[in-house]
Amino acid sequence: MALNSADEPYVAFRGGSGNFAHIEVMKFDGTDWIGVGQPDFSAQMVSYISLVFSNTDEPYVSYTDHGNGYKATVMKFDGTNWVNVGIPGFSTSGTQFTSLAFSNSGEPYIAFADASFSQKATVMKFNGTDWVYIGAPGFSAGKADFISFKFSNNDVPHISYKDFGNSEKATVMKFDGTNWVDVGTPGFSTGKAWNTSLAFSSNNEPYIAFYDYIDKSSVKKFDGTNWVNVGSSGYSGGGQDYISMALNSNDEPYVAYSDGSYLYWGTVKKFNGSSWETVGNQGFSNEQIYYTSLVFNSNNEPIVAFSDTGYGFELSVMKFTNTMSIQDNEVSGVSLYPNPANDLVTLSNLPYGETDIKVFDITGKEVFSINANTGIETIDTTNFTNGIYMVHIAHKDKITYKKLVISN
Repeated sequence: MALNSADEPYVAFRGGSGNFAHIEVMKFDGTDWIGVGQPDFSAQMVSYISLVFSNTDEPYVSYTDHGNGYKATVMKFDGTNWVNVGIPGFSTSGTQFTSLAFSNSGEPYIAFADASFSQKATVMKFNGTDWVYIGAPGFSAGKADFISFKFSNNDVPHISYKDFGNSEKATVMKFDGTNWVDVGTPGFSTGKAWNTSLAFSSNNEPYIAFYDYIDKSSVKKFDGTNWVNVGSSGYSGGGQDYISMALNSNDEPYVAYSDGSYLYWGTVKKFNGSSWETVGNQGFSNEQIYYTSLVFNSNNEPIVAFSDTGYGFELSVMKFTNTMSIQDNEVSGVSLYPNPANDLVTLSNLPYGETDIKVFDITGKEVFSINANTGIETIDTTNFTNGIYMVHIAHKDKITYKKLVISN
């Protein structure tokens, strides 16, 4: 997902299924989601999509192009049609983890894992005529997975990735004008790193978010010498997947992710200067989510897009606002006790009127549902097996979730 200068959110995704999963782009015009140009505009199936806006507000997409030997292709929307930027399939071989960004001078750059160099990292830019290498191709020490590519505010390209040349730990490199050089120590994470996401503060400090097999959820920043923790590691309280990080205009880092401690439903957290706090409800999505993308609009509101299993893996886009209605407060104020529970659990402070209550087990299977019309409801849990459950509470268009532990 990306926002244009008018704060309109655009999303790029694979439409259809199987060999018909071509690329599509849609935008929200303030009322509806509408197509941008023709649907299914790629020649063949695509993967590893990246969407950004140029300095002149044109949407660009990069992807691994299955119709061109899995090579990299970049296209832009010219106001009427999607057109190729350079030749389609311009990389020398297959690509993975394509990530697109623009320099301050308006040149598109693309980073990817390059099959011509054993899936090591390569960066290229379009010079107006051709795609050309930035530094040596295949410059990483080993195979590069989960690539995130960004420019600092002073126009220095940086890349983060899971580094197979350094025990699959996190590495960040930058281009110094001639060569790609390490930012700090390569392989600086404690354990193997997954889902790296790179961002910059207003004073050009690089931040990286990732899931660490030893330290669990981690956000670090480079202090000029070392990569240091931003708050405590393990802030998610469990497994974490599909991480996306962004900093708001106050330089507060936010992370959106599929939350393993909440059945892999969506959660957003922010660092408040001393600790990580949940933004809104933990596990705010209807079901398990994939492929998160987090951005901020000009009002400093976080917007997150994700593939939503609650709607057949279709896209959902949600925005968080601090303005809460009375109904919001009524739903979020529901109490659940005792917790852990044995044979009975009670929900109190339910809002006035019909309230939909559902309970899901750790696999996402619905094990109980009821429409409540009173302010208190008791659920018999004697037939529930021990473990973690999620209680979904919906009143009108407001939803909240409560974590329930059964210990018989």
